[in-house]
Amino acid sequence: MVGIVKRILKSFLDSLIFEEFSSERLQHFSNPNCYSQILATRPVTISSSWKLELHMLVCEKDFLRSFWALKSFFYYSGLRAKLVIQNDGSLSPELLDRYHEHFPGCIVNTNVDDEIRDALVGYPMCQFFLGHHAIAKKILHPLLFSNADYLIIMDSDILWFSKSKAIANCIKNGLPFYVNGGSSSYVRSQKFMEDKLGLYPADNVNSGIVGYQKSKFLDLKFIEAAINKLVHIPKEFILESAGYVDHSVELNSADINQTLCWWVMEQTIYALLLGRESQRQALKSWSNRKLDQLFGDMHQFTNTPIMRGTALIHYITDPIHNQFFPAGVEHLLKRGFLEKLSR
Repeated sequence: MVGIVKRILKSFLDSLIFEEFSSERLQHFSNPNCYSQILATRPVTISSSWKLELHMLVCEKDFLRSFWALKSFFYYSGLRAKLVIQNDGSLSPELLDRYHEHFPGCIVNTNVDDEIRDALVGYPMCQFFLGHHAIAKKILHPLLFSNADYLIIMDSDILWFSKSKAIANCIKNGLPFYVNGGSSSYVRSQKFMEDKLGLYPADNVNSGIVGYQKSKFLDLKFIEAAINKLVHIPKEFILESAGYVDHSVELNSADINQTLCWWVMEQTIYALLLGRESQRQALKSWSNRKLDQLFGDMHQFTNTPIMRGTALIHYITDPIHNQFFPAGVEHLLKRGFLEKLSR
């Protein structure tokens, strides 16, 4: 009898936790033509009086993805933010026009490299980072060119499904936040940074979405010194220092710049900046508690289900899993998201 009651209770809770759609909504949405329909939805109204700024670095291959990310943010997050698009250099004028069309009043930083290099005079490692990898624009451009004090930096592979009370509270109280990624992916191992370099990153930072006060993070001297320490380490410590390693890393290379993954340098610097903030908020990414799955602010990652308690999902490494398209977008389509945006 107890087993039967537990199964009934589980079935009842699951029916509350997971959204159910009518039969007409369960039609097949995997046709890629559906995905481009986001470009036929109405523009998002953005006010110049809003104090929050949302920054997103975009490349050409993630152009369509960015529209789903941004429109889901503006519809579901409940946050009012001015929008700044950082062009990685691959977006054509025609694609840039689409941002102005759908987000009137947005700022597109596409020709400011000379200005940022001027701002970085005296900071050679920051200049090298900017010239070496486009990901530098995800941290340096917002810090140097934003007009707001509180910023949200969001990747184009994030979809929103409901409000995040945790993020809203952080913004209200001026507290920095990030999502706990469950492990550290930094250019050097966290233990090596702490033991040998005197650098103390926050634990398990995933910089897919971070929020902070610019006035507390704009410290070019600290960033310059940190990059210098992370790059220029004695060769005998290279293997010991190994952090996140991908195909771009050659630990035995004679070129010190090839012994670390520049792709996660921005995430590492954000982790170090967050590490200096005692009131930083590490947002939960998952919970097995049914109440959290129903009511909680969950900021999830790839390979997790969409539930009532899901605020957002970061579809990291999605080229492997292919869940942003179709799984995440398909869920929004079944909700009638495109129709809601077109009203």
